[in-house]
Amino acid sequence: MRRMIAGAAGAALAATALVGALPGAASASAGDASLKKTVYSQKAKPTRKSTQFDAKCNTVGNGHKSAGMACFRAKGDRVWIKDTAPGDGLRIEVRGTTNSNGNPGYRCYGNHKGGWQVCNFDRQMAEKRIFLWYVSTWKGSKIKWTSDEKMLRTS
Repeated sequence: MRRMIAGAAGAALAATALVGALPGAASASAGDASLKKTVYSQKAKPTRKSTQFDAKCNTVGNGHKSAGMACFRAKGDRVWIKDTAPGDGLRIEVRGTTNSNGNPGYRCYGNHKGGWQVCNFDRQMAEKRIFLWYVSTWKGSKIKWTSDEKMLRTS
């Protein structure tokens, strides 16, 4: 139980940090204005292909059951997302950063439909970095649930 609370607190902290990094987010102070972060944001494109769920994947729930899953594939620096509860009104999103002082950030968001969708960050993501990411569910502009974080090496 303690691990669950600590994990949720860490994920919430990361979510807060990454939410603050998005364009249009309010700064913590006036001095932060010069520290603008680059965030590469993409709407995932539906695909007929699928990816294997393995250790490079993560899941997020909606309080009752699994709501979505995501996988990172270093070859091509692609983020795969899938809404596993398309009728719940929540969208699946992946947010992350590489180990470059938290800059740049990456955001891949889907629609409310089931099936695999893909974001391609091959041209934006630096080579041989650590990608720290998590999956979350959103209702409108509000985050509802967040997964644990994953760290994987980029290509």
